[in-house]
Amino acid sequence: MNIPDLAIRPATVEDLPAILDLYQELVASYGPAPDEGRVDHQELWRQVMSDTRQQVLVGEQDGEIVGTVTLVLVPNLGHQGKPWAAVENVAVRSDRRGRGLGTALMSEVTRIARSRGCYKIVLTSNLVRQRAHQFYRRLGWRQTHAGFTLSLI
Repeated sequence: MNIPDLAIRPATVEDLPAILDLYQELVASYGPAPDEGRVDHQELWRQVMSDTRQQVLVGEQDGEIVGTVTLVLVPNLGHQGKPWAAVENVAVRSDRRGRGLGTALMSEVTRIARSRGCYKIVLTSNLVRQRAHQFYRRLGWRQTHAGFTLSLI
């Protein structure tokens, strides 16, 4: 998919504020969040950036970060040693949705996972995000498992 002026690239240190803004839009769709106290985003960002199994990508258009996605690659003893991947934090700026940006981000993480020999990619999506579920289905994702969450906060 070719979207004018869209560049998908690994996130950099300078992208953190824009990524956090995108995450705020994502969290807002879930309703009020519990007060988790002060978070040292700079330290967490250093940890994320140094994690070789984790890739945060951004979509940049017209000089602005308009989307992001995180891909985590997981080594695996099963499935003949083929790794698997997880997708997390898929977010496109609300005023840019419906233009193919999310599709482009998901295509890129799929390309990366394939290039790394992954046998599957998994993601979870909050049950309240019905439009997101429709989006994933349009991209060919199938709901093949029941997911469970144990909240630790």
